[in-house]
Amino acid sequence: MVHCSCFLNNNACQNALLEFGKVVNVKEQVVAGTMYYITLEATEGDKKKAYEAKVWVKPWQNFKQVEDFKLIGDVA
Repeated sequence: MVHCSCFLNNNACQNALLEFGKVVNVKEQVVAGTMYYITLEATEGDKKKAYEAKVWVKPWQNFKQVEDFKLIGDVA
């Protein structure tokens, strides 16, 4: 999972200024590889926000792709 979060950090939001905080939850689904559903916290400016990422991984092909990355909302 660390590899996925590093991948997200480098590739998911190249036009956003996000500082990743912590992974809150991870679910996985076996497909042609593994689909990870990751809920994480990140700081944007001075606000903490929650995001959801969907990452498809096929390790035997050295393949990682962010399928979706979206804002869920503010974190209290």
